[in-house]
Amino acid sequence: MFWRAMDIETPGPKWSGLFAEYWPDYRAWWLREGETARPTFAECRRALKNHMPELIPLYDDLCAQAGGGDLAARFLSFYNPPPYLSGCSQAIWAGKEPVMVRNYDYNPNAFDQLVLRTDWQGRRVLGTSDGLWGLVDGVNDKGLAISLTFGGRRIVGEGFGVPLILRYVLQTCETTDEAVKVLERVPTHMSYNVTVLDKKRNYATAMMAPDRETLITHAAVATNHQENVE
Repeated sequence: MFWRAMDIETPGPKWSGLFAEYWPDYRAWWLREGETARPTFAECRRALKNHMPELIPLYDDLCAQAGGGDLAARFLSFYNPPPYLSGCSQAIWAGKEPVMVRNYDYNPNAFDQLVLRTDWQGRRVLGTSDGLWGLVDGVNDKGLAISLTFGGRRIVGEGFGVPLILRYVLQTCETTDEAVKVLERVPTHMSYNVTVLDKKRNYATAMMAPDRETLITHAAVATNHQENVE
């Protein structure tokens, strides 16, 4: 596995180049169930505006940088994407300083293998890329860290791919309490466990699912189930 780290302060040629590199594979994945299985651009943008309105200017900019195409814009919304599964585990280490640790159980062929540092919309974020602006983990300049694991249930519903929800949290939140409010209200299309930790050592794990209300816990460890193995 070959990892890269890139500093992209604002969307522009560097990000456009990344998109051009990754888009053929992402396009094939996104269309694997047929184009009609995916929501329209109007549905995607409306969902994003309803649930994560602060991201709309950034989303529009990225769509333009991606070439302004319909399929690319729908993909970049992360709304009702094809189902995808991964493993992963994460934990909070209760030592002298607050630390979040995690592992990756990803197919190397289905992983960006990319760490991005961005300064989009005035918020510095460092994290592991998924979908070229979504994140599977990361930290922002306010000391808020976040990570995800698969929740163990294969039910698919209406909502967003969770990597964009992580991006949204890091772009708009400064504390665990703020992050929890976002995780409680933004719908996810599959089951995931999202752990957040802030600089004051406050932490929480949100057990998210498309067919249940999000359960907020004080669990310091999350693997691939939610309360019970299902």
